[in-house]
Amino acid sequence: MPPREERANSLYLADIVIAARTVIRWLDQRGDGWSTDEILQNAVLRQLLVIGEAASHLTDETRNKLPDLPWRQMRGFRNHAVHAYFSLDWEIVREVAEVDLPTVEGAVSQLLATEYPEAVGHVPPAGK
Repeated sequence: MPPREERANSLYLADIVIAARTVIRWLDQRGDGWSTDEILQNAVLRQLLVIGEAASHLTDETRNKLPDLPWRQMRGFRNHAVHAYFSLDWEIVREVAEVDLPTVEGAVSQLLATEYPEAVGHVPPAGK
């Protein structure tokens, strides 16, 4: 098997911002139906999995640039959702999406803009 291709930390950060903005947009558009909208629930969960996976690929040095973000919990959420999907609490998923993601999106967006300006072009503007 060939060695795993290394991807730039900036691209993983961009993945996090894109996924967070996507969730924020979806919840703005369709969040009122959360409890009955299985498609929305599963779509949001998929984006949270992307965030957790991207967070797991970041170097410690990159994560240490934003020490207040819950990196371990992001990775842990992804692992729980994948391996213990049968015990997901959809209200916790919603809380993570509504309460935590805006903070994550803002912090990671700012880090991208200041430390990785070359990657900003990979991220559509907020609200799009």
